[in-house]
Amino acid sequence: MQVGQLVRVNATSRIVHVSRGKSPKGREKLRRQDETEANSAIRKSQRGHCENGVVFDEVDILFNDEDFKVALQSLIDSSPVITQYLFVTATLPVEIYNRLIEVFPDTKVIMGPGMHHISSGLEEVLVDCSGEGTLKTPDTAFLNKKTALLKLVEESPVSKTIVFCNKIETCRKVENVLKRFDRKGTHVRILPFHAALAQETRLINLKEFTHSQPGGDSLILVCTDRASRGIDFAGVDHVVLFDFPRDPSEYVRRVGRTARGAGGKGKAFIFVVGKQVPLARKIIERNQKGHPLHEVPAAF
Repeated sequence: MQVGQLVRVNATSRIVHVSRGKSPKGREKLRRQDETEANSAIRKSQRGHCENGVVFDEVDILFNDEDFKVALQSLIDSSPVITQYLFVTATLPVEIYNRLIEVFPDTKVIMGPGMHHISSGLEEVLVDCSGEGTLKTPDTAFLNKKTALLKLVEESPVSKTIVFCNKIETCRKVENVLKRFDRKGTHVRILPFHAALAQETRLINLKEFTHSQPGGDSLILVCTDRASRGIDFAGVDHVVLFDFPRDPSEYVRRVGRTARGAGGKGKAFIFVVGKQVPLARKIIERNQKGHPLHEVPAAF
């Protein structure tokens, strides 16, 4: 996974913030920018302008990236010994926790009761797209999923839907399917959100989706996992997992885009084929029993 690092100073909280960069092509430029801004923040700290602290967001992704290890060690080496480090994440698999305490053995963990759990207001709907008596190929799987998606959009229209795909190629195919379904754009507005789009287009689509009010067009955000992290969506009615996620963390994050906040309600439609069907059933059963989808590290 290509992950750039962006280091910036938050003027209000006076801390250095480290998060994922958006473009792999700009990684080297970001790394140079990181070093300059981090050193500037550290110098201000040493002059007494602020207390020095570092916040690592999406730490489960950062600790999976080789480049991050180099950037982290560089930051540690150049920071005062009194520097405090804060790690933030919605999901913390055991292997990531183990890597974290290797570097920071004195880490203190503060975990909310909802760690690795889904919202109590979420309804999960398993949609078996395997097909009866058909040759099981990626093409037939897509056709079956397409049929299920169009049926959902036509029979259960809502204000806001997010459709998650594993690949940009699939996103584009889904976009085309939905646009052909509503050629005049009178029923739904399709808003793609993935790395193949220009940043300006992504931001425009995201702004329209997040700021729209109920009662207007039905908006469908078609995206990769880019939209499952770091964006606080409000009022999302449906989440569709058009492709089954590659790991449990992403399942939690994707379905967590709906039914947010106290009393939040929403539905997640899980499209599955073949061997994914029993796995999805086990996940849903586990969620309904209130068990965490990921094992929580034993130290908690």
